[in-house]
Amino acid sequence: SPNRGLKQAGFYVLIGASMPNVLVEAGYISNPNEERKLKSAAYRQKIAKGIYAGIMRFRRSKEQIMSDN
Repeated sequence: SPNRGLKQAGFYVLIGASMPNVLVEAGYISNPNEERKLKSAAYRQKIAKGIYAGIMRFRRSKEQIMSDN
C-alpha cells in the first residue's frame, strides 16, 4: 500500500492519553491485496519490526534532547 505519510491531528482514540502515542494503520482488510499480505506472518513481522524501529528512533531522540539539557 502507498505510504500515506505522517499526519498530526487530534484523533479521537488518542485524546486524553497522558503519554506520547501513535495510531498505526498497517493495512486495510477491505483492500483484497492488503488483506492477502496481512495473512502472511512474515509480512506482519516486517510491519512489527518497522513499528519497533520507529519507536526506538523516537526514544533515542528524546534521550538525546534530555542529555543535551
